[in-house]
Amino acid sequence: MENINLYKSIMCAIIGAKKSQIIEFIISNLDNDKRFKYTIKELCDELNISKPTAIETINLLLEKRVLKKIKNGLYQLNI
Repeated sequence: MENINLYKSIMCAIIGAKKSQIIEFIISNLDNDKRFKYTIKELCDELNISKPTAIETINLLLEKRVLKKIKNGLYQLNI
């Protein structure tokens, strides 16, 4: 458990607390096919984050090919 907290602290320092929170939320809400079914608005409402932060984080994950966009509100984990 201590390693998980250390990992979270490192991630927050590198990418910021909100982006780290979004990534944790995505991981926690994957379906059995490793798909994430939330729109940007739903993500913002659920986590109480700004739209620019949500968009920036999703775009980062898409750019790094961690996520693949299937359609609006549906993403596939690519790892």
